[in-house]
Amino acid sequence: MKPSITISLPSLAHKITTAGISEINSVIAPYGCIVKRIRRSRNYVLIGTYKDLVTARPAFGQLVDSKHCLKWQRVYQSYLAGLHQLGEASESATYEIKNFTASLGKTDRSFLLEKLAEIGIDAKRKANQRHLEFAGGLAKLNALQSILQSATSEPLVGIGKSIHKRLSTYNDIENLGFDYGKTEKPRTLLSYVVDNPANTVAELCFLTNCSTADARKALDDYFEL
Repeated sequence: MKPSITISLPSLAHKITTAGISEINSVIAPYGCIVKRIRRSRNYVLIGTYKDLVTARPAFGQLVDSKHCLKWQRVYQSYLAGLHQLGEASESATYEIKNFTASLGKTDRSFLLEKLAEIGIDAKRKANQRHLEFAGGLAKLNALQSILQSATSEPLVGIGKSIHKRLSTYNDIENLGFDYGKTEKPRTLLSYVVDNPANTVAELCFLTNCSTADARKALDDYFEL
């Protein structure tokens, strides 16, 4: 059995109150997860195995959606960010395309290499450049297989299906996702402001990890539209 791991949820009681923490625990307890306070500090952690933390996501997300509250959304974003980091650190896989040059045309090869670079998956050529091997966190590979299976090229679709089959031998990560797999272009700061013009500079920095200057510019751009 894999050991339990933790996701940090700073200042949780301040954001959603102790009653809110009890609600989260009631929702995630069936999945073997629990939220606990770190000694007598303001900070809490979400504890469970990697698989259990992933499996609990839909139920946790439904609870957050029912609240219609930005503070709850911020807690959920911390949870998702923690899942992504755990997926990168603790779960990864490799995949190899035999006779890379012969099996894919020039256009398909360029498309695949471009997507590998954009998503951030490491790739290297092997055996006198004939084979292509790439490795990465499961969430990124999951995003890649989704993109390839949506391509118009049959060879690329076949590779996408093969990667998906390989991923199925690991923990279920269908619900983990990766931002690039959901949208072909990363979200801009302005899109966060459009979604919620009441966002403050501090809230934008928390949601996107941007700088204070970039957050102020996004707010200024929105109100100049």
